[in-house]
Amino acid sequence: MVEKIFYYIFNPFQAALRPTDVILEVGPGTGNMTVKLLEKGKKVIACEIDPRLAAELQKRVQGTPYQTKLNLMIGDVLKTDLPFFDICVANLPYQIGKNNFRPPPKVESSVVRIEPRNPPPPINFQPVSPDFDIKLKITDILDKNGFEKKRARTMDIDDFLG
Repeated sequence: MVEKIFYYIFNPFQAALRPTDVILEVGPGTGNMTVKLLEKGKKVIACEIDPRLAAELQKRVQGTPYQTKLNLMIGDVLKTDLPFFDICVANLPYQIGKNNFRPPPKVESSVVRIEPRNPPPPINFQPVSPDFDIKLKITDILDKNGFEKKRARTMDIDDFLG
């Protein structure tokens, strides 16, 4: 059961979007964030359940350079066959995300802002021996810790942390 639900603040001005990214936007509404995503990405696939909001978004980009970059899909994203995309973004109203669970979970909600470190921390990569076998290494670790016969679904948190 879900214990916590986190809602993320997404700032398209600070996002690490590339000009080659195909972006899936869930619930674009009238397109406030969509326009910013269209500025940054190659293409935006916007899936909106409300046809009235979809019509407003369509009007908003009509006659602009963004019109050809927008693929507007009308319907429930969970029941839609989606085309290929690189990244998914959503800015759902709090009550919609929370009420999708039946029964509603007892949750603690948080707003989280994630920013990359600038400059990135130094990483000291060591060359790997040509004899190194990752499968053998993992099997050895599992055997040494008695996990060779266990499966994740039968373990509790203490088994993972232990």
